[in-house]
Amino acid sequence: MKLRFSDHRFQILVFLGIIFFFIYSFLIFGNSASKFTWPDETANYFFIKNYIEHSNFSVAEPLNEIANDLIKPRSFNVHNHNLVPGSFLGMLLIYGLIGKIVGISLIKFLTPLLAVLAGLFFYKILLKIFEPKIAFISALLFYLNPAWWYYANLSMLPNIAFLTFILVGLYFLLKIDKEKKQKNWLLVILSAFFIGLALIIRTNEFLWILGILIFLAIFYFKKIKWQHIIIFLIINILVFLPIFYYNQQTFGSYLSFGYLRFENGPTLISQLPSEFKVSNNDTLNFIKFIVLPFGFQAKTILKNFYNYYFILFWWLLLGAVLGGFICIKNFHEKKQGVYFLLCFIISLYLLIYYGSWNFADPLTLALNKIGISYVRYFLPIYILSLPFVAIFLSTLTSFFQNQKIKVIIGLFFALIFLGFSINIVYLSGYDNLIKIKQSIKEYTEMNGQVVGLTEKEAVIISSRSDKILFPERKVIGAWQVKDVETWSNMIEAGIPVYYFATESVDFLMQLDDILYEYDLELNDETRIKDENYLYSIKPIIYDE
Repeated sequence: MKLRFSDHRFQILVFLGIIFFFIYSFLIFGNSASKFTWPDETANYFFIKNYIEHSNFSVAEPLNEIANDLIKPRSFNVHNHNLVPGSFLGMLLIYGLIGKIVGISLIKFLTPLLAVLAGLFFYKILLKIFEPKIAFISALLFYLNPAWWYYANLSMLPNIAFLTFILVGLYFLLKIDKEKKQKNWLLVILSAFFIGLALIIRTNEFLWILGILIFLAIFYFKKIKWQHIIIFLIINILVFLPIFYYNQQTFGSYLSFGYLRFENGPTLISQLPSEFKVSNNDTLNFIKFIVLPFGFQAKTILKNFYNYYFILFWWLLLGAVLGGFICIKNFHEKKQGVYFLLCFIISLYLLIYYGSWNFADPLTLALNKIGISYVRYFLPIYILSLPFVAIFLSTLTSFFQNQKIKVIIGLFFALIFLGFSINIVYLSGYDNLIKIKQSIKEYTEMNGQVVGLTEKEAVIISSRSDKILFPERKVIGAWQVKDVETWSNMIEAGIPVYYFATESVDFLMQLDDILYEYDLELNDETRIKDENYLYSIKPIIYDE
């Protein structure tokens, strides 16, 4: 069960892992103000910090009673006028508990650390399936994988932690063998614990995780006992018990979670997001939410596969496809066949599950490449395919007999893959890490300006800039025309209200026309940075 250091390949991976820990921490160093470019990260950091300090995930916002629950940033939800997470609570609880020990500053480094550990466990898992050379090359590709590299830097997103715990859990699961004299019950407990941690982080992923467990149980039923299954289920339930407790405390129900629309009704079915509803049958709607929440959209699936695998990571896809054919042709062991089938089935399901989702934000689609949600949801696909890329590369080098030439060719491909990854992670598009780091610096500067210009109790409205302004100022992170009446009520109640504008002059003129209907106007224009302006919203003073 121990990770032995006698394996020289493993020693190399540990050394590389230390290097990549600092590479994966690129965005953390220098971000003392804890600003993030993703609304999800802003929300997660806020509630992790709140849990470290107050041991709960609900933050009172008294003004929401006047503001009709509009005061909240994006990726937040509101329950009983309180700010609550707009997500599952698993990551927040895990990071929060660890943060109580190490502090909020060090908790930012937990995701890069997990990203490195995942590579080591990935290697150990593959040693049980493929020859050591393939496992080693796959682990190297794991660290170099641009999607993994990129999202390891986004320390407050849950996907890296989720997949790391899955890999750790599968590692212990694959070590179970009733024919060997070892403590199998301990392996079952460890496996169930880590897979349980993964499931409380991304509970909606449970179906394909359950599929893996059933698949492995069928193929390796001789290695497990029925007692193992019972222990596994008990441990998973125990891991979920704190989540049920905090769901009740935060959302008012043991089975509630942050993605629900609490204002839509008292039942879980009625609270499901409207985009998931397909009929008047609540049961069918719930099944759809569990299995295929976005339906089955063949054209959308193909488009997303084309854009976020074929175009974005074409060299990995090409290697995986060619390596997959080689694997099918040459494999002689059942465990390799099992891996191929699992990889194919999981990848197909995730492509259908997330690929059917039609992302609605045209600006994000236009500007983002690797920094779009499809990529982080497709992470398991990219990772599972790496052994086939390794098989392809190993087959290429096998044509040469001279060992030095093999090493040179291997280094050549390593540099090529490294170059591709560096290009897409740091240099390409509007969402590369260098630009994100610059954006975080600008957010910090703009935040300081706005805080200096506004009252502590002020509410600032903005369509996209809540991540810049929160939590130093209360924000309305999304709004509709009908909400202007609520703005008027807030102003009448003596609340200072501002508008942080990133939109065009034409848009602001239209907004002024809307405000005019409520005897309000944009006032006191202050340029914050570039095309970002701050306006106070005040009643119109008419001449007598």
